[in-house]
Amino acid sequence: MRIIRKRKEGIALIFTTVAIIVILGAIGVITATVVNNKRETDFSADDIILREASQAGIDLALKRLWDDYLETSGNTTRNWASYRYYLDNNLGIPINEDLNFNGTKDVDETGNGNGIFETYPSGYDQRGWALFSQPIVLRDPNNNQEIAQIESVHIARYDEWSRSFLTITSTARRNGIAKTAVQVVNIGGRTSPHTEFSVLANNISCILCHAEFQSLDLFRNSDPANYNTFDRIKVASLESMLVRPTEADSRTAGTLYTRGRVYKPDGTEFSASDLQNSTLKSYRINSNNGKIVQDASGNMIIANLQNAGTTPNGDLVQFSNLYMNYPTDERAQTDGLVPNNFPAPYPDDNNNRMVDDEEFEVVLNTANGRVRFDNTIVEGEAPPPGQITSGVAYGVPRGSVYIPTDINNPLPTASNSAINSLSTTGTYDGNLILIGTEQDPIQIERTVAVNGDLVIAGKVKGEGQLLVRGNVYVVGDVTYADAPGEFGKAEDGTTNAFALVAGGSIMMGDYLTVRGVNHSARDSEKFPQWSQYSIDTRNAHRTNNVTINKVTETLRWGYFDPDSVDAGQIVSGRKGQQFSFTTSELKLFNRMELQKALADPNYTPRFYGLRASQPDKIYIYDATDEHAVKYNEAGVKLLRDYLIQKGLPLDILTRATYHYCNPDMNWISEDTLRHIWFNDELTRPDSGRPFQFDGLLYSNNSIWCIVRSKTRHNSNTYGKMIIRGGIVSADLGVFVPANNGVGIGLTMYYDPRVRRFLEITDPNVVSYRKIAFYFQ
Repeated sequence: MRIIRKRKEGIALIFTTVAIIVILGAIGVITATVVNNKRETDFSADDIILREASQAGIDLALKRLWDDYLETSGNTTRNWASYRYYLDNNLGIPINEDLNFNGTKDVDETGNGNGIFETYPSGYDQRGWALFSQPIVLRDPNNNQEIAQIESVHIARYDEWSRSFLTITSTARRNGIAKTAVQVVNIGGRTSPHTEFSVLANNISCILCHAEFQSLDLFRNSDPANYNTFDRIKVASLESMLVRPTEADSRTAGTLYTRGRVYKPDGTEFSASDLQNSTLKSYRINSNNGKIVQDASGNMIIANLQNAGTTPNGDLVQFSNLYMNYPTDERAQTDGLVPNNFPAPYPDDNNNRMVDDEEFEVVLNTANGRVRFDNTIVEGEAPPPGQITSGVAYGVPRGSVYIPTDINNPLPTASNSAINSLSTTGTYDGNLILIGTEQDPIQIERTVAVNGDLVIAGKVKGEGQLLVRGNVYVVGDVTYADAPGEFGKAEDGTTNAFALVAGGSIMMGDYLTVRGVNHSARDSEKFPQWSQYSIDTRNAHRTNNVTINKVTETLRWGYFDPDSVDAGQIVSGRKGQQFSFTTSELKLFNRMELQKALADPNYTPRFYGLRASQPDKIYIYDATDEHAVKYNEAGVKLLRDYLIQKGLPLDILTRATYHYCNPDMNWISEDTLRHIWFNDELTRPDSGRPFQFDGLLYSNNSIWCIVRSKTRHNSNTYGKMIIRGGIVSADLGVFVPANNGVGIGLTMYYDPRVRRFLEITDPNVVSYRKIAFYFQ
């Protein structure tokens, strides 16, 4: 939009009521000083008075826009909805989206996304709504002589998803000279600090095992002069976190914030001293400035987790490496803001925890917004729409099915008409496959929206965010097309930065394959004999005859052999009844949702299922240990059966939302996905190559990060994954075990540039922020 926005860290500003008599008195004092000062020329005296008078008009408008709203709202909720009502009904300020008044909706005039091009009525003042109809005369309080007039004050309104940009134009006149002041303010939902975290989630499971979290800038630095100047990173769990006390083997170069339960595999909760003595560690933080401490060689220094203490006045000490039960009262959040609720990436006006048609229509209609890393929007500049202009972009319309020409080479090698829509409108209505290579990377600029699911892999070039309504399947490495030795910088000198946002879930890697198979004599064992019969990710078929207790059975554990895929239920005769890591985790998340639904009859739970084709197969795990691995374990329960067994209300099922991991309407089959994963595995050399992702990962539901070890599953990822960016997700399940559970599996480098992406406002809290001020 063509207004000046200088986006800074916003703070809520509460203006005191501006009384006219105070304004007049202040101007009178200034006038007396100016007139009696012989060193000032008449022109400079006029200019100073006009500046004060025009700014007084700005103050009057701010009082009307903010102070009066606070007074009239009383004890009601001060949220975006109530403020929008105040603008619409109390003040009657109209919206204008035709910023250049050319009568046409231009690509940058995205507005609030309601699909209506809102403009002023014919003949309406282009400056906007008038604060008053007659000029206000400002007089000298000593002799009542006219000093100046506030000739007019107008307010122009431009709405986005959850905020208004209000441009106040105030003109003052004196001695035939006029001067105009302009103030731009942003009033609406408060900006969330979600992307300031390396990891932010409601529920975190398994990520804090065999993992390292640190600053990308620190990792890439080689200049000793910069040692001890790098910010700590932040990891936050808003509801629950699972940590293995003796197997975590993880380190965080920063601070861990928790709320709710921090629990062990047996279900018992950690105390602060338990965490201090666990194998989950931190790196030393400078207690004076929050920077990471480095020695003379640049190495970080390992430290135990130490829960924050308090100051003599009871405030939490800043710059600790652990804050258990971090307060929700912002006044007590002395170490920085941590969101109280998970910041959903898209509007959820009806609170059904799904992305409905009309809600994503807002996203589509505003997808031509920009991502600008200088954080500035300049007046009069009209950017092109968001776009993807290269790489393979293959669209699959809703209701159609993707059938590869060759199942052994299942990814498309050329774009279809989807590339035209993506390059001209920045949107695609349907499911999409995006593939980039070194020679033909996915070139993205600004904001692009996909009204469906996404399959993605390969090289990415440009600065952009990809907003996906459905699920995302990351089927191979997604990395920047960088110049050698650079990060985030292409050979042509342009910036590479990427954000991937899903209204559904993000599946990184193979989420369907089970751990292994068992001889029926060992069906009572929880885990398969992994040294022999874990599924082999690099061989399509493997077979062996196994004799136990004089009973010989043929076990098949190749990648495409029977029983290698999670069946979603008990299958008669299946070897071991194993299910996937995904199913292990979704049972735990379902149990947490059930607990919240039982505690609050108005809560809408979100239950996960593996497939929409199995809607009755919604499970929980009701046992004290960490998780289940087999459908025939005693603690594995169908949710409906569990509610009946416990005598719990079945209306929980009808008021719930259900989210499934499979592609929508199976537009791409599980078999095709598995062939894609298999081929990706075969591209990895025997020397090993971790699964990699560059950019921000953001999911409205869950992110599943899954790789497998070399020792158990023959994977050349060696059980490792590298993410250079950030992770924000409601639920986070990570199975990145390193090789045979030894060493670091997940390496997470926080890239602070992700803060520029996906600015989200909390519509439950309205706030005020000045954007820019200037004289015309």
